Amino acid sequence: MFYCVKYLYPISTLNAFCFTFWLIVYNMINIIQNIIFSKQKIVIMPASSSEKVVFNKIKKKQIKIDDNYKYEKNIFIRVWQFILYYIIAKPLFLIYGKCFLGIKVFGREKIKSIKSGAITVSNHVHFVDFSIATNFISLTKRTHIISNKDNFDVPIAGKLMSGYGVMPLPDTAKANLNFYKQVNKYLKKGRFIHLFPEASMWPYYNKLRPFYPGAFHFACKNNLPVIPYVIVFRKNKRFISKRPKISVYICNPVFANTTLPFKQQKEDLMQRTYDEMQKTLDEHESFEFWKYVSLEEYERDYKNKNS
Repeated sequence: MFYCVKYLYPISTLNAFCFTFWLIVYNMINIIQNIIFSKQKIVIMPASSSEKVVFNKIKKKQIKIDDNYKYEKNIFIRVWQFILYYIIAKPLFLIYGKCFLGIKVFGREKIKSIKSGAITVSNHVHFVDFSIATNFISLTKRTHIISNKDNFDVPIAGKLMSGYGVMPLPDTAKANLNFYKQVNKYLKKGRFIHLFPEASMWPYYNKLRPFYPGAFHFACKNNLPVIPYVIVFRKNKRFISKRPKISVYICNPVFANTTLPFKQQKEDLMQRTYDEMQKTLDEHESFEFWKYVSLEEYERDYKNKNS
């Protein structure tokens, strides 16, 4: 059983399989849609790079990550999380990623020497790119995702995320202390913590957006490396689906410059991580499946065509 926020919610093996089955069905529906509607999607870019690209509005139950939220789970929940992560979810996501998303990973040899905990970061460009962090970067390390609280408001999926070990960002000062304490504890245990420094997801976006410094605070505070990787899309050559396949390029680990004051350490580490990811992205051009345009560009060049 799992505590999801302040509710006791049972997550069974059947729930886990149903969730993965839903992902597979969702992908198959997308393949059918691609056969019928293969035109490139034009997406109007949000005003800010941190804003979400919203397509479907899902009714959500607003959940408060307050002082009562338990980041530290009891022994029974931790045992079940281990089973869910390694025995159920990981094999299923590996199969799903390989067979349906065509995921290929390059550069794992760059992180073989890292035995400690670490912060992993990536661009946020796919609906299930969290599964890349937890299943494809390290095949043995446990990885916890730090997620926006809004994702926990989604019915069913939010509860499963809690059981999977995803950590929501807190709402209150006390919850914030509990959150930081648990993250640092996981890092000391040698686990990976994954954050998306771009903050929001822009599906199939093929460029790098500005970063926020949160991820780099944890790396500097714990004197641990940042492991950046870049998600790149490659053109799908199969007739049945136009949706692109995914290539993942792990970059060289980046370490903080401890001779600098703490604030400058974070800024320097963030910039060098960004530069490393941008360099990798420049070396491996990402296929443009969805075209992102400004509102002005859309009204000038596309609005009349779509009307």
